[in-house]
Amino acid sequence: MSIRILHTADLHLGMKFGGRYPPQVQERLIRSRWETLQTLVNTANEHDTDLMVIAGDLFHHLRVPQREVKAAAQALSGFAGRVVLVLPGNHDFFQEGGCPLWDHFREAADDKLLFLSEPKPYSLLDYDLPLIIYPGPCTAKHSPQSAVGWIDPEVRDKEVWHLGVAHGSLAGVSPDFDGQYYPMTQADLHRAGLDLWLLGHTHLRVPDVDQGHKARVLFAATPEPDGFDCSHEGHAWLIDLEEDRSLSYRSLKTGRCRFSVLEAELSSEDDLDALRRRFQKDFRPERDLVKLVLKGSLPVEVFAQLGDFLEELQQMVLYLEPEVSGLFRRLTVADVDQAFTQGSFPHRLLKRLIQEGGDPRILQLAYDLIQEVKS
Repeated sequence: MSIRILHTADLHLGMKFGGRYPPQVQERLIRSRWETLQTLVNTANEHDTDLMVIAGDLFHHLRVPQREVKAAAQALSGFAGRVVLVLPGNHDFFQEGGCPLWDHFREAADDKLLFLSEPKPYSLLDYDLPLIIYPGPCTAKHSPQSAVGWIDPEVRDKEVWHLGVAHGSLAGVSPDFDGQYYPMTQADLHRAGLDLWLLGHTHLRVPDVDQGHKARVLFAATPEPDGFDCSHEGHAWLIDLEEDRSLSYRSLKTGRCRFSVLEAELSSEDDLDALRRRFQKDFRPERDLVKLVLKGSLPVEVFAQLGDFLEELQQMVLYLEPEVSGLFRRLTVADVDQAFTQGSFPHRLLKRLIQEGGDPRILQLAYDLIQEVKS
């Protein structure tokens, strides 16, 4: 039989986004993660998916309120396929002997949810799926040991599919300089002799393609972006396992919010107009968070419009974070003659700085200080 899988990871329900964003933006980012969970379930159902796999970090930490934990389990109960697999990641790791987060989750879960808390094979034959799952559950926030080292290479039954589900860093793919995030290597994964690995932890999709059939190690990426270091729109994999033992995968866009870093070189009012048009075309106020890095220099009269201009751009996006340290007033001798008395100290200082053509930061600092004293 053919099998269709939706593979996701790193949703991080319970992330609060405190400190950086105003309250209304913070609330939108929190809500978007719950909306994306429902999107994942709906998408799986729309594509007649047999199996849904969450490869770690469904939750952001172990202290997520009980009502939210139960809400997550109830949302997953809406999956219309055979079974949902949930693996504990390094943020929502499983502790032997008592783990309230997962106790509450399993209490609220239905019989379609299988919690992969033990390093052992899980057969899905009881769910009418010819699959055996080899999980690598996380048992702490950090570990220098791979969670899948228990899997021994052996001759495996070719009548069923053998899938690894793990959460951790992969050498050459994931940044893990100290080797503290359940490190894995391609050689280790290949040595296990499984048909396919479904991984979490790295928030980017791997391979970074829209579709394919060659890769046997897949990172799902986070389905809902969570910061400016995550510039994609949120992804999950839709995977088809065929009767002839071939497989294919395609990437689905799943996110509600989008983070972008935009750099712009400004030298005239026309450049401001072009940037305004780009915001109108590319961004939406209910979706986009933009870090705007401005560079260059503007005439004094145009530079004076910058505050109003940035306020205008803010209305076009959910959140705007401007960085203007590389943008300067383009002072001319004529500007100085108009603003200061001929022969005065400010006039002589600024005129000399302009004529010497030095660091524009020094000229801008001198101008700002003088204006501050004047006021």
